[in-house]
Amino acid sequence: MMSQWRELAAVSRALCDETRLEILNLLLTRRETCVCELVETLGTTQSNVSFHLTTLKHAGLIADKKIGKWMFYSIRLQAIQEYLTRLREVFSEKRLGTAPPARSIFALCSQEHKAPLSRAHAQRRAAALKRGS
Repeated sequence: MMSQWRELAAVSRALCDETRLEILNLLLTRRETCVCELVETLGTTQSNVSFHLTTLKHAGLIADKKIGKWMFYSIRLQAIQEYLTRLREVFSEKRLGTAPPARSIFALCSQEHKAPLSRAHAQRRAAALKRGS
């Protein structure tokens, strides 16, 4: 089973291509669409469209159906909506409000001195905080 982060990353990678976004838009407006229609509309090769369709299918964003010798694709709008919901949950203001204070070396040193200090000072400061002083 894929972890939440791996699944979000896989869908994000699938969505980060202009051609794939255009394919999703075409599938949204045309419903079920044959590969040959996508090739014609996009003005590219069948192998290029098939590569992008495979990526979208593996991410769970589209479904396919074979009718005779033709393969038809449709958008899985529910999957896209679920992805957006998970992203909103992960990056929500509510979650930000419950996050613990920053504990990075830079954040610890710059809070007190308002400017980053040397690496040695930052390490001493972090060690002192770990000891509780």
